[in-house]
Amino acid sequence: MRGRTKGALILFSTLLIGVLIGTLLSGWFVRDRLRPIPHSRHFVRSTERLIGPQDEEQRQAVRDVLRRHAAALRELNAKHREALKEQLDSSRAELAPLLSEEQLRRLDRRLRRFGELMGPWREGKRHKKKKPHGNE
Repeated sequence: MRGRTKGALILFSTLLIGVLIGTLLSGWFVRDRLRPIPHSRHFVRSTERLIGPQDEEQRQAVRDVLRRHAAALRELNAKHREALKEQLDSSRAELAPLLSEEQLRRLDRRLRRFGELMGPWREGKRHKKKKPHGNE
């Protein structure tokens, strides 16, 4: 009996450790995939570094193209985030009458955490809109 108990305890402990590691890794991957798109300055800088312009003339030409497209990407990103927010809010509004208070609380918590992962669409100290820089 003692051997069976010990074996079951080892098996259960191994399973529990595996579940915890899987949960942590899953959360890490989700956060990594949903991180906000970097500011356009970072896009320009990192892409320019990746390309490695051969001279100053090419560097300036590459920078001009990247800056022009960075503005379009920033606008596209903002529209995408707003459309995503609208869809999530719409689904929450439709689900609200169907759910108990506890279920609604869990859903709100999930939506709030998802909004935090997606970046600046929710109001709050962390998500205040910043004034655009003149030299982007």
